[in-house]
Amino acid sequence: MSDFDTDKPNGDAVEEKPRYYVELVDQILTELEDFFATHLEDMFKKADDYLFNSAQNAANIAEQNKMFEAMNALRAEKQPLQKGYIDELSFYLQPVSELDKLPEKKQAKKPASLGLVENTEMDERVTLNGISSKAMDANSESIGFLIKRLKELSLYNDHIFHGEAMEPKRLCEAMHEAVAKTELTTDQRLTVYQFFNQVLIKDLGKLYDLLNDLLIENGILPEIEFNMDLPHYDHESYDEGAGDDAAGEEQQAPPPVPPGSRRAFGSGISGAGRGYAPPASGGAPMGGAPMGGAPMGGAPMGGAPMGGAPMGGAPMGGASSGGGGGAAPRRAFGSGMHSFSQAPQPYNPNAGGGDVAGSEVATGPAGQSYSAGVPVGQVRESIQNFVGGSHADTAFQGNDSYYSHQQVMTALTGLQEAPEDFSQTPLVFDANQIKKAVLSSIGESEGGAVTKAVHQVSEKTIDFIKLIFDAIIDEESITDEIKTLLLSLQIPVIKAAMLDSEFFIDDQHPARQLLDKIAEAGVGVCEHTDPVYVEIEKVVRKLLSDYDEDIIAFTVALDELKELTEEIYRKARETEAKSQKAVKMSHAKSIVLQEIRKITIGKELPLGIRTLVLKVWPSMMFNHYMAHGKANDEWVELLMILQKIIESVQPLNTVQELEELGVSYNDILEAAKSKLNKCRKNREIIEDVLKQLSETYEDLMSTPDLPDENEPQPDADIVEKIAEVVAEPVDQAEVVPEQPGEVAEAAAESVTEEEPAGADHEDISLGSAEAMQAPEPEERDPEVVAKEKIAMLPDGVSPGSWFIVYNGEEKPVRRLKLAVILVQDATMVFVDHLGNVVIEKDAEEFAGEIDKGLSGMIMQHSVFDHALHSALEAIDR
Repeated sequence: MSDFDTDKPNGDAVEEKPRYYVELVDQILTELEDFFATHLEDMFKKADDYLFNSAQNAANIAEQNKMFEAMNALRAEKQPLQKGYIDELSFYLQPVSELDKLPEKKQAKKPASLGLVENTEMDERVTLNGISSKAMDANSESIGFLIKRLKELSLYNDHIFHGEAMEPKRLCEAMHEAVAKTELTTDQRLTVYQFFNQVLIKDLGKLYDLLNDLLIENGILPEIEFNMDLPHYDHESYDEGAGDDAAGEEQQAPPPVPPGSRRAFGSGISGAGRGYAPPASGGAPMGGAPMGGAPMGGAPMGGAPMGGAPMGGAPMGGASSGGGGGAAPRRAFGSGMHSFSQAPQPYNPNAGGGDVAGSEVATGPAGQSYSAGVPVGQVRESIQNFVGGSHADTAFQGNDSYYSHQQVMTALTGLQEAPEDFSQTPLVFDANQIKKAVLSSIGESEGGAVTKAVHQVSEKTIDFIKLIFDAIIDEESITDEIKTLLLSLQIPVIKAAMLDSEFFIDDQHPARQLLDKIAEAGVGVCEHTDPVYVEIEKVVRKLLSDYDEDIIAFTVALDELKELTEEIYRKARETEAKSQKAVKMSHAKSIVLQEIRKITIGKELPLGIRTLVLKVWPSMMFNHYMAHGKANDEWVELLMILQKIIESVQPLNTVQELEELGVSYNDILEAAKSKLNKCRKNREIIEDVLKQLSETYEDLMSTPDLPDENEPQPDADIVEKIAEVVAEPVDQAEVVPEQPGEVAEAAAESVTEEEPAGADHEDISLGSAEAMQAPEPEERDPEVVAKEKIAMLPDGVSPGSWFIVYNGEEKPVRRLKLAVILVQDATMVFVDHLGNVVIEKDAEEFAGEIDKGLSGMIMQHSVFDHALHSALEAIDR
């Protein structure tokens, strides 16, 4: 297999270009094919189960026939739809070498006369728009990392595809195009989209984590900046007709691909995917229990690590100096997906069927919305069943048995007050105490007597809010300090739930967003005196004072919290950036020192070259490392030239060595001059060190009385005989080890030329020549050791993640953010929420702490969604 690309399109020779990570690119395509094959198969199985059970539980014959028709239609279109989806997805998953930019698919604008068709098309696109938007919001961090890592990989092998091709909107667009080519009705199409979302899209987090882990294992580790605020996905609209110019345009076709030039997406998928047997044909539904309305993949909010070992085994094709495994043409994605399972035979309702006793039917129409990862219809039904109705019930407007809704709200407002000291807020939600206080407040307002009861709906609403706050109290990702602030809002949240019937299904409700923002802003807060805590407390205190029954109070509080904390975290990001830069600079100095020590151990440094070797050249290497790292030819050349300089100025022993120096020293001078001319140091310093190097060579060339050749070494046999004669042991204390030549102290520090603002260049000095002479013990390649250590880290450990970090015995753990992983020595740098470096950890050490439970990741997700999901599970048990 060749290490170079020898494609010659159009008969023209192209420059041979090495490609690395060939096996890694192929493995990425294989993992994608596996994922899509298994999930597409499972998607149709789930849809078939759903339609079968819906037919069995239909209220009438007409509805039953409709379900059976839909089931038969999906079975008939299964194979072409699966193949069509892979074909459409291949449009985006073409190699970077063939696409300068990821193509956009735009639909031609339909004639105005097809208004009905346009409305149907719009419904589909709105559905997919919502699906892709939620998926991107849930996985924005993971897909962002994946895009950067695939871009980094493309620098070494342009057979990889653009990372943006894996965005949810691309996957949804591919499904829309595939479905558009079928004969399915609108309702049947929406059913496909429903299960496409539940089975495939909801599982994208696992795919992104798998691919990220695979890239990390193989050393694809670009610098990834992390912002305290999770990135927001500003999706492109699926609306047709991007503009008047789009009218009548033909769909953009993918560029032509030379035959055999690459491995195609999907070329590795055999059958329906590994581990999935073809579905049974005939009357029974395609295996397994029906959907039952449970959400696929849990809550949509991101943050949880993958779990499980990453795929791929040993690292594939690292970027070693030889090319890294060859660069055979990349197979196309999908080229291994030789065939999908044959579509099963249409179902005959009169031929019998599987036993569906006790099975549940997925609730809600196709394309429905979700709250906390649960269909809104299911959320609404579960809560109404629990509380026994809704606040809109006419019986609840006040009668001889119950206090009115307004009386309850007024009483709750009377209980709503800010404590004098928030730190004393108990971490408990006492629902019974709240109910008693409401009755007591109403009684006091009516002459001191309690003559009625609070309606069951209000009482049970308080009980349900208790379940939500109980889940918040149990949430380990929130500090006790922030929990006290959240619990102080229990009365306003109860009122919000009673005032707004959509509270539990509206992800954008400002009260829910405020709770989430408080938890997010306070992720690193561990003290009541923390400046972030102080600012949050101001907002909470003001809300408790202002909020009556107008929801706008929550919106105002949310805006104030964002404004108050943004300035703090802006400064925190600046501090973190400075901290990261300081750490990287220290690391770069260490790397430069290590590299130069390797080539100066045991060597003599004449006085005339010490400024060059100990100051100027290290500074030049440092600045290059900070800007470009060491995985490049320039870095190698800097080391090679320095090594040639060091070797060429060693004392001459023979006339032959003198002749060799006479031939080579001018070339060495020119090479050094070429590199130094790019250096930003003062030109006088550059000219001075070059002059001193030249004079050093002149002194060496004038070395007198050199022998023609080195003294002959004794014959090996003679040495052995001498060794046999010397029988007595030698006293080690009398042996004087050979010392390198004496070297005076390094030249005074050089003057750095003033550079423009914002430049990342720094002048460094590596100390005395004696420091350079210190030998180091033989050891393994530190970069190899570092990669092995980083590979020990669990899934999900990446810069930007928050952790509970072990700080030593008898010391409290710290809540810190991982700012950067230094891949050269596997050092992990942690900062606090204000951006200050707190602690550094060795990756192997940190992995061990996580394994022992001493340290751990803090899951960042929507606090309210997580708590609501827990509450729903509690009442549904």
